[in-house]
Amino acid sequence: MKHFLLTLLTLCAGLIANAQPFRYIVAADGTGTHTSIQSALDACPDGERSIVFVRNGIYDEQVSLGSKAVPSLKLISLIGESTAGVIITHNQSRSSSGSPTFEDICTVKIYATDFYAENLTIQNTAGNTGMAEALYTAGDRQTFKNCKILGYQDTYRSKKGTRGYFKNCWIEGAVDFIYAGGVEFFDDCTINCVNGGGYITAPEDAYVTIPKTQTIRVGFFFRNCNITANSDVADDSYYLGRPWVSYAGSVYLNCKLGKHIKATGWKEWSGNETTSFFAEYNSMDANGTLLDVSGRVFWSYQLPKEDVDNLLTPTAIYARVSSTLYDPVTLCVPPAAPENVRLENGKIVWDAVHNVVGYVVYKNGQFYAALTETTFSESEDITNIGVYTLYSINTDGVQSLPSTVSTSLYDVFESNVKAEIYKDRIVFSEPVHFSLYTYSGEVILSFNKFCDNYSIDKIAKGLYLLRYIDKSSKTNIRKIHIY
Repeated sequence: MKHFLLTLLTLCAGLIANAQPFRYIVAADGTGTHTSIQSALDACPDGERSIVFVRNGIYDEQVSLGSKAVPSLKLISLIGESTAGVIITHNQSRSSSGSPTFEDICTVKIYATDFYAENLTIQNTAGNTGMAEALYTAGDRQTFKNCKILGYQDTYRSKKGTRGYFKNCWIEGAVDFIYAGGVEFFDDCTINCVNGGGYITAPEDAYVTIPKTQTIRVGFFFRNCNITANSDVADDSYYLGRPWVSYAGSVYLNCKLGKHIKATGWKEWSGNETTSFFAEYNSMDANGTLLDVSGRVFWSYQLPKEDVDNLLTPTAIYARVSSTLYDPVTLCVPPAAPENVRLENGKIVWDAVHNVVGYVVYKNGQFYAALTETTFSESEDITNIGVYTLYSINTDGVQSLPSTVSTSLYDVFESNVKAEIYKDRIVFSEPVHFSLYTYSGEVILSFNKFCDNYSIDKIAKGLYLLRYIDKSSKTNIRKIHIY
């Protein structure tokens, strides 16, 4: 923590521009540069990539990047400490007084291009009170990875003419909870249905087409997704989608569908289905067994493999919308993880990773430091014994897979004092202060007076880490096995 605070102070003073990889760090407890996400975004400059890191916490605020009248020119990567730990939340529906619009009540609104988000949750907790958006994407090329988007009705709305991509995300709701326009691709996502609803998608005008025997309308695409439901959702109670307006489109490719999906698959709406495109390929049940789709409505399609492989990839469908390249599949590939992580002379050290802007360090699962160098010193604080996890961060803010090192796996001998287990007691050759830890750094017991033996008859059998300090302040750290 001392290292982290030092880098923050240096950043704020402007003494070292590259002290850590994030332009700003948001922390609800005040340990970052900002306490709200909105204030951090407001402080970012136009026209250059800003990576904003958000510490675990509940952020009860509405976040807007730009506005309907004035889109933002900022290039933002919003990176959470963890998907479960970073909660951006708001509670309002369009049934609230004053006849609010969806822009008024939405939790997060992005009126900007090339936005990237990772490891966070966006939610609208209004529940079954009418239309209540959690996320609205109103700019082109918006990418979300490892995120949760939670709501009830109209959870996620996208704007016509824009392109978006969701990788390993969880989108949840009850009524038309993925809706409106845009070309949105959901890869390896969980689409979760909650009790009280009945429709997953409600697409509007999919004006871009792919000419084939049947005209493929480019709208919402779900590939390799799990279509799940809460345990209180009845079987045969949900439709894959319905056409909000004419010329709409939703397509499911290689998806696993729960028992809550109706055999008919799709629902008509005001005759719009006659000009819409609703299709599937290789739909399976939750166990991966091919589904019987003979009961699907006659106006839906089962796609041939050739079309799926050649025409319905993200690259192919995005190119139909705009000639401006958008390759989110490559964008979401994590950079190389730190390699050869090791302890050297009381420091944690690793090899530099090419094409990254820095590293994030976690201790026992909690954020510990953000830095650009490839080494840092452990504090002499005893609680720093534990498992350290390191991630690389690339220029877009994408995190690598983790690398770990455990200080508890290393013996440190400075003192000549010996320790052994004898008849359910730890026995020392001279009086010491000592503490006993699990390998993950959890304190099992600590004795702050000098003693030469201590009863461990109530300690469970297993491997532990023993740290003790003699009267000359020399320290020993060693593994012990309690039988």
